[in-house]
Amino acid sequence: MYFLNFNYTKTFENYYGFTQLHLKEVQLGFNFIHGELDNEENPIVFGFGDEFDKNYLEFENLKNNNLFTHIKSFKYSQTTNYHDLTRFIESDDFQVYIIGHSCGLSDRTMLNQIFEHVNCKSIKIFYYQRSDRIDDFTEKTYEISRHFRDKGLMRLKLVPKSKSHAMPKPRKIN
Repeated sequence: MYFLNFNYTKTFENYYGFTQLHLKEVQLGFNFIHGELDNEENPIVFGFGDEFDKNYLEFENLKNNNLFTHIKSFKYSQTTNYHDLTRFIESDDFQVYIIGHSCGLSDRTMLNQIFEHVNCKSIKIFYYQRSDRIDDFTEKTYEISRHFRDKGLMRLKLVPKSKSHAMPKPRKIN
C-alpha cells in the first residue's frame, strides 16, 4: 500500500491507525508530497499546481522568474517525494482511493498525471456522508473530472457510487 498524503500532518496515520504494527504483513509507504510540519528534511510545499491553467502559460511568456516562486513543480525538486511517487506509479497497476482530498485545482497537474496514467486502473471515492444522509460523492466527481483531459477515460476509471463507501470514521486518539 502506498499513501500519497497531501496534508502536512500525520492526521491520516493517527486517525485511521495505518502503521506497521497494525498491518505487519503489508508493506506500507507514506509520501508526504507537500512536506511535513516540523520536518526540515521534508519542507512544506505551498503554491499553485495547475500548469494547464492559461495564467501559468502567461507566467512563462513573461520571462519573470519571480512569478515561479510559489509554483509547486519547482518546489518538488527539494525532496525525493515527487520522484518516489513517479517510481510508484510507473512500477505496477494501482487503484486510487480518495479519502478526504478536495480534488481541487491546486493539485491539478499531479492528479492528472496520476489519474490518466496507464497503470491507474480505477479511482474509488470515499465520500463524506453527513448525518442527514446527504453526501458529497457527486460533487467530488465534478472536481475529479477537471483533472482529466480524456473524459471517456474518466468515466471508465471512476468507481460507481454503488461500489464506493462513505469515509471511515476516525478512531479515537488517546
